[in-house]
Amino acid sequence: MTNSKKIISIVLLAVFVFTAVLAMGVFVQSTAFAEEQTVDVYAINDFHGAVEKMPRIAGYLAKRKAEGAVVLNSGDMFQGSMESNSNFGRLLTECMKEAGFDAMTYGNHEFDWGMDNLRTLSAESGIPFLGANIYNWDRNSGWGDFADDFADKYEIVQSGDFKVGVIGVIGSDQITSISSQLVQSIGFKDPLPIIKDLATELRDEQGCDIVVASVHAGPQDIVDGSGGTYDKPTTSAELENYVDAMFCAHTHSEQRYLVNGLPFLQGGQSGAYVSHVQFGIDNGNVTVKTYENISYNALSDVDTTVQNKVQTLIDNSNAEIETQRQQVLGTLSAQLSKSEGVPRLVCNAIAEYAYSQNYTIDLAIVNVARNNIGVGQITYSRLYEALPFDNEVYIALVQGKDIIKEMGYSGQSMWRMSGRKISDNEYYLVAVIDYLLYHQNTSRKYNYFPSAFESGFDPVPLKKEGVDMYNYRLITRDFLLSQTEAIDAKTYTVASVRTDADLLGQSVDLPIVAYQYGKLPAPDGVHTPNPASLPPYAIALIVVGAVLVVGAIVAVAVVVTVRKRRAQ
Repeated sequence: MTNSKKIISIVLLAVFVFTAVLAMGVFVQSTAFAEEQTVDVYAINDFHGAVEKMPRIAGYLAKRKAEGAVVLNSGDMFQGSMESNSNFGRLLTECMKEAGFDAMTYGNHEFDWGMDNLRTLSAESGIPFLGANIYNWDRNSGWGDFADDFADKYEIVQSGDFKVGVIGVIGSDQITSISSQLVQSIGFKDPLPIIKDLATELRDEQGCDIVVASVHAGPQDIVDGSGGTYDKPTTSAELENYVDAMFCAHTHSEQRYLVNGLPFLQGGQSGAYVSHVQFGIDNGNVTVKTYENISYNALSDVDTTVQNKVQTLIDNSNAEIETQRQQVLGTLSAQLSKSEGVPRLVCNAIAEYAYSQNYTIDLAIVNVARNNIGVGQITYSRLYEALPFDNEVYIALVQGKDIIKEMGYSGQSMWRMSGRKISDNEYYLVAVIDYLLYHQNTSRKYNYFPSAFESGFDPVPLKKEGVDMYNYRLITRDFLLSQTEAIDAKTYTVASVRTDADLLGQSVDLPIVAYQYGKLPAPDGVHTPNPASLPPYAIALIVVGAVLVVGAIVAVAVVVTVRKRRAQ
């Protein structure tokens, strides 16, 4: 072989080898790329109106959305601050639209403003509101059809080349976490079988590559039935065969668990964390590459345009209520805790207002607050954060056994207005918030104050002229405004005869009540104070008055007798 032929052969061989190596490299690279295809899903939960955190979160999620991620909300988005409550969720709905949320699951607090508001909000939002286990319900006929007039069962989101199915459900027992009078026409079915059925539909009929569940419930409520504890779920209930991730909510805990390969995530509350799962997809096989809760303070690489738009929305909305937000109601000498001090303050306010309306109640009852109230000036915005709910106050006639039972729970507080002993079978007049009075169990039976609906006295809401619903927050606001001195925190933090439930079974002496005792137009059996329970000065005035009247009568009789005798 000549040298030229050898050279040509070597060149051809080199070209062949180079081409083969290049082809192999391209093949390896393309194979590696196929193995590394990913889908990201982000979720927030229990935001509770924390509007101050929304600009950064919206900017962060908008950037992830632009990169192909799926963005979800697992419920309880709106209720929690004056800035959000004052517009019944519309501000934060607009913020979610700017961020590009793909779907939102109903939480129990979405129902706090009634069904009509939900229908309007879901219709106007442009965002699918999910509640696959929300069905129409009737006290006589039971379950009806799916409540499709304001809820969707699932949403299918395109993420790159892949379809992601999102199922939204709420915990079945959360019907008990809503003022029952607001949800008499619906109920929440067991979500576990519904998740499994819909996941099968999404994969087999809708062609979804990934299926996730956005659940407004703690993981235990879905798979364990353990009543919403904060412990790790002990089972996955075989959900790993149906869904690829569970985004949870409601218990306000930060949770990150992998059970039988299935991630359960929950991001605390009020925007503390953003939950994130990254899936890897290889030839149709889905694996979990990352599951994490990202701290609010760690959110970076945001879409500043969206962040600024959301901030502008919030600023414009806040400007409309600024004067009301900053109204100073009083000054507090020390912090009042949400579990003790704030509820006792509210009870005192309710009790005195009830007396001013001539309702001779024995005591006022409320439950825990949402937040503490710190030392210093109490603005209406701070009061709103502690009492974000629009609970009305009702005057009701209940048996002592219900009172004693309810006051045995740490979540209930009272303010006593009558010093008489509370006995099991006797009836007492109380002022109590609607959530407690009308509370029902999952069987829809009144289970906190059932005797109120057997007493023959229909509960009466406390009203104020010119106010549509004079709720317990407004009552407390007006009480604070009426105080001429700083609020002494000791009044509400140190147990007394007014606040100590252990004394309910005893007759006690109470301080003088500021209001005159009135007369309640109510059926027989309603307690009205006896003379012994009147303030001492009132008793003295009655005695003096009686002596004067008797003396006057005797004097008149003597004069008449003397005149008759003289006339004779």
